[in-house]
Amino acid sequence: MGPPMVFQPVLRCLIIVIGVPLVLMAASTRGRAQLIIDADSQYHYAQTRFDSGAFDEAIVEFNRFIHFFPADPKIPRARFQTGMAHFNAGRYQAAAAIFNQQTADFTGSPLDNEAYFMLSRSHARQGMIEQAILDLHNLMALSSAADVIDRARYELGWLHVDQGRWNNADQAFSRISPDNQESFRVADLKRVLARSEAIPVKHPTTAGFLSIVPGGGQLYCNRYQDALTAFLINAGLIWAAWEAFDNEQYALGSVISFVEFGFYAGNIYGAVSSAHKYNRDRVSEYRERLNQHRQMSLSLAPAPEGAALCLTIRF
Repeated sequence: MGPPMVFQPVLRCLIIVIGVPLVLMAASTRGRAQLIIDADSQYHYAQTRFDSGAFDEAIVEFNRFIHFFPADPKIPRARFQTGMAHFNAGRYQAAAAIFNQQTADFTGSPLDNEAYFMLSRSHARQGMIEQAILDLHNLMALSSAADVIDRARYELGWLHVDQGRWNNADQAFSRISPDNQESFRVADLKRVLARSEAIPVKHPTTAGFLSIVPGGGQLYCNRYQDALTAFLINAGLIWAAWEAFDNEQYALGSVISFVEFGFYAGNIYGAVSSAHKYNRDRVSEYRERLNQHRQMSLSLAPAPEGAALCLTIRF
């Protein structure tokens, strides 16, 4: 027999007051899935995004690691990897800002050394060659490790090569210590650099002067087809202008002379440009021969669990 009718409304109220909050609490507990992230898992995930080439995602995940685990010993490596992600994504100014911050408190650790090398490369990629050279000189002044100093001298030499400063490159490679000269193949580099004086050169002034005779400058620059074309066009226009004036067709002769003046000036300008192009091509060919001697070498680089040896391609 159920409760008396007078008590039933009271029971319903009690059920509502007590039961509904319990049900809501249970539903809330079931719907709230807790996500627990530990430092190692977060760093590992950020690194996997970096390794897969998703550099923007890696930057976000490394920054999340830095935010949530500020006391973790991998924080410096995480910052370095954000710089590497910016560098690999072609954002060299952002990368340089991060690497510059990491080199502010230099302790000589492998990570600090790598930050200096990457700072130099970031500046070089922005076209700031002198700043990139200064970065390497700063590293050599701060570091006491012979291997680090020799590696900086090696990269310094290649910066000079890229600028066509053959003597400066030779001096930088020569300063590499005897113990490391074989690993950096300094003898081969110096042998090729010794041939820099033999790079063929065409003087733009000479090319322009020889172009007084149309095609002469192009002939000097070994552009034989261009020389023949320039000679025939200019000779034809000069002959046509002469004939027009000789036949008292002064208006026609003036027009042809005006056109010929443009072709004649273009002939001189083209010869000067040909000399510059000839020189650039010969320097590029010589630099390519030098680049064949850039070697893979072992360098100390940061790894998630500490410093590790890795292969670095010098380019």
